[in-house]
Amino acid sequence: MYTFGLRNKNGSCWINAGLQAILRIPDFQKRINDGDEDVDNPVEACLAEIWASRGDEGLKSLYECVKVCPSMPAGESIGDSHEFIQFLCDKVPFLDKLTRFKVANSIQCDHCDYKDLRPDTLNEFSITPVGGKQTVSDAIAETVKPQSIPDWTCEKCKQKGCHKQMMFAEFPQVMMFHQTSMGTTTQYTPVIVLNKVRFALFAIVCFTGNHWFTWGRNLPPGQPWYRFDDTHVQTHTANFMPHDDRMRLLMYYRINE
Repeated sequence: MYTFGLRNKNGSCWINAGLQAILRIPDFQKRINDGDEDVDNPVEACLAEIWASRGDEGLKSLYECVKVCPSMPAGESIGDSHEFIQFLCDKVPFLDKLTRFKVANSIQCDHCDYKDLRPDTLNEFSITPVGGKQTVSDAIAETVKPQSIPDWTCEKCKQKGCHKQMMFAEFPQVMMFHQTSMGTTTQYTPVIVLNKVRFALFAIVCFTGNHWFTWGRNLPPGQPWYRFDDTHVQTHTANFMPHDDRMRLLMYYRINE
């Protein structure tokens, strides 16, 4: 599979870091290689051009697409890789489908049998490590714990107090975890197991405070890791595992066995 660097224009490392993560997704690589991309979608067409030309074409056109969002000054100054990836998922339905979690939000009254269950979806899971360091699995477990809401008023018994809980209904093909705070660290592993389903880590998007870069590898597992830092691409062995405290975004791929 292609591994190539991307030119930095006026602080566009955040664009490059986000792209290197997205371009490691096997389904997206196959879609472009097979010529199945939506040519009428300007954002997806730019991604296909970047991949096919190994970064020589398509970036400038992508900057113009991204500029429709005022908070992302593509090609003008530094932005946020996380916001850029969210933008791509919003504009490219194929990516959105790959990354959609199916969840349900449950509310249970503390005083009667009233219960409300509402389905929802999201395309990333936000984690805020407690106590400095926390594993991805522990961060998920912490988030889905029932939470007490004492000021909530029950529609049935009119008393105050309930417990709210988010539950997973279905995990996506590509799981994205966003570490929401700096100064904390999420401990991650090359493979995680959720509900007996295995997911392989393939991208780690990092932020130093003024610069974005990405650790990435192609799948299936066993491929070498690369550090993508604009035009500079550094190759590591398949046994190398990039543990980086500057991580802001983790991307895992569902291993269908």
